[in-house]
Amino acid sequence: MGVKGKICFVFMLFVAILLVSATLGLGSGELGSKYGPSSTEPDSDYYACKLKCVKMSGGVDEKLKCRNECEEKQMQKERGKGSGETDPEYRGCKAECEKIPGAVEIERLRCKKGCEDYHDEKQKRERGSGQGRTGGGQYDIVFAEETQGLRKMVGECHQSCQGSQGEQQHPQCFQSCIQKRLQEQGRRQTGDTGRPETTRRTDKPYRQQSNNPYVFEDHHFTARLETEHGNLRVLQKFTDRSELFNGIEKYRAAFLEAEPQTFVVPNHWDADVLAFVANGQGTITLIEGDSRQSHNIKRGDLFHVPAGITAYLINTDNNERLVLAKILRSVSVPGDLQLFSVGGGDAESSYYNAFSIEVLEAAFGVDRESAHKMVGQQKLQQGMFKKVTEEQVRSLSGEDKSRGWPFGDRKGKERGTHSIYKNEPSVANENGILHEVDSKDFPELRDVNVAFSLFNITQGSMAGPFYNTKATMVLMVSNGGGRFEMACPHLAEQGTRGGQINPRYEQVSSELRRGTVVVIPAGHPVVIEASNEQNLEVIGFGLNSEENEWFPLTGRDNILSQWEDEALELTFGFPASELQSVIQKQNKKLFFKAPERSGRAFA
Repeated sequence: MGVKGKICFVFMLFVAILLVSATLGLGSGELGSKYGPSSTEPDSDYYACKLKCVKMSGGVDEKLKCRNECEEKQMQKERGKGSGETDPEYRGCKAECEKIPGAVEIERLRCKKGCEDYHDEKQKRERGSGQGRTGGGQYDIVFAEETQGLRKMVGECHQSCQGSQGEQQHPQCFQSCIQKRLQEQGRRQTGDTGRPETTRRTDKPYRQQSNNPYVFEDHHFTARLETEHGNLRVLQKFTDRSELFNGIEKYRAAFLEAEPQTFVVPNHWDADVLAFVANGQGTITLIEGDSRQSHNIKRGDLFHVPAGITAYLINTDNNERLVLAKILRSVSVPGDLQLFSVGGGDAESSYYNAFSIEVLEAAFGVDRESAHKMVGQQKLQQGMFKKVTEEQVRSLSGEDKSRGWPFGDRKGKERGTHSIYKNEPSVANENGILHEVDSKDFPELRDVNVAFSLFNITQGSMAGPFYNTKATMVLMVSNGGGRFEMACPHLAEQGTRGGQINPRYEQVSSELRRGTVVVIPAGHPVVIEASNEQNLEVIGFGLNSEENEWFPLTGRDNILSQWEDEALELTFGFPASELQSVIQKQNKKLFFKAPERSGRAFA
């Protein structure tokens, strides 16, 4: 790489970090702009130092520290010229940098660099040079070209991290996005195609897209519909969080909650919906052509609503909230969902309103006044969730004996519900219970290629380690608290020596609380742990579950127990008899007593 190319890349990196620093509010933007732009041309040692920072391994923080060390050395050289220490304005500027509240050393160094740049510019003006940087024309062009490209980069990272305020709401995502793009651009410009002895896997940047892309909290539910009578929350697209989830890009997760004696107005999705009743009871009604089917639902029931089928729901309980955990599989644009409603709110909330009144007159065969009733302002309370009377509850739930049950004529495909408690648990002991349902138990699961699990883990106990062979598991915490740990190859250093791949795994872990969603990819060993204070209930949707199996790594029936003695000895380097005493020690399956934890392990 030529000198010109090196200078171009260094300026690209320098401008990018300035843009990111200002965007992330690291404390340098205001003072840097106040005291003026840089005007001193650093020497070759400075550029060599910067290039070393670019190529070094490590994260953003390490590279920022390296870069600032380069700048500090350059500042020390400039100060050695005795050009600034006698200037009271320069000394005052540095003094202000020391007073920045809550600043870390890097922020103060960046502030002082702004003071230094301002002083250099001031000296230049006093000498009347009228020059910019040495060889200024060339550098100004490079600076302008790279700034334009970097502003585009910043805009794309804004969008990637969800909106124009992405760097404020998700600073780690934004910072990592910029770092990833700089690394890619740096490799292109330096022509660095050689493979070092120890390299990061190409999927290492996935970790940088967010602090932990596998865990979703409340703020990741980006689509919401909330009223005093209920709410619907839809999780962001999995692929918006990480490219690691491309295999499940069609799926979305959601929670629906309806207060006691609440009606959810008729609607349909452009997605297949699989719902689990996590709490409460009610009635779901499906309209399919000229068929209407109604089903009473209660805690533990699964039901499927195919894409395009109109459904409405009522919470029939007088006291308990109805809670549904849902997995939706889009049928048009992968991962994009649209809810279609015929009304329930103002005129804009009905898809009938999209048609001209003349079309509605002709289609319904009525006059204009009657047609307006289909799109006019609702006289009842607004919104998707509506409070109902006792009489309406009885009618909609089939308690009105004057109407046949089930309502309507079942001319269409017979649909129903399935209770997960219909069969015996797959695993049960004093540390936990696992209920599982697949397409053999509930054939409609085949339509969405999803299997279902419910983990009830006793306080102070854990499930696993285990892994799934083909399914990606979406875990949704419905009650309790705890934590999980997962072995992940995507976030770890992957070594290569002499052309041989040496696998490495990093622990991914997080606290679990009600509403937390965790994604466990196929093949990834995982442990789910309940706190010492309360039981933990976790709903599991196994996506792409056809022919999936799960294998325990410890306890009864673990995979090591099937290995031949020679395979054990060659793998672990100890006598098989000693290894077998470890492998066969635990006689329970899947659920075990968890390790003792102290402090804020489950805060």
